[in-house]
Amino acid sequence: MFKKFVQFTALFNFPIAIGIIIPALINPQADTLIITVVLGGFLILMGAALLWAVSDINTRAPIVVWGGLVRMVGFIAVAYAASLGMAPKAFVIIAAMDLITAFIYIIGSIRASGLPFNTLLLGRSR
Repeated sequence: MFKKFVQFTALFNFPIAIGIIIPALINPQADTLIITVVLGGFLILMGAALLWAVSDINTRAPIVVWGGLVRMVGFIAVAYAASLGMAPKAFVIIAAMDLITAFIYIIGSIRASGLPFNTLLLGRSR
């Protein structure tokens, strides 16, 4: 079940990335073009890395853990922006879902690999 969840969320990265990149390329804005395309590229690569990692979760669990940590950082950034009144409600809801996903990634990786968090954090496996 955990592997299917990671696969689903990884695959979901691709349409989101395309949905971010295409409008930025069609109507480029000087202040957002680069960061938007880089963010979209990051989402594509993260999706690919998660799909690769889940094919051998026992060995590649650290990649999934770090994917979870990245999602946590995103949540913190949105929460901070929301506290300043700068984040739309939809962003807050999406960030909350990402936080839940992050916990599932981390806890699931610990259970699937049988390794403690600090070992996975350091990128080690068996």
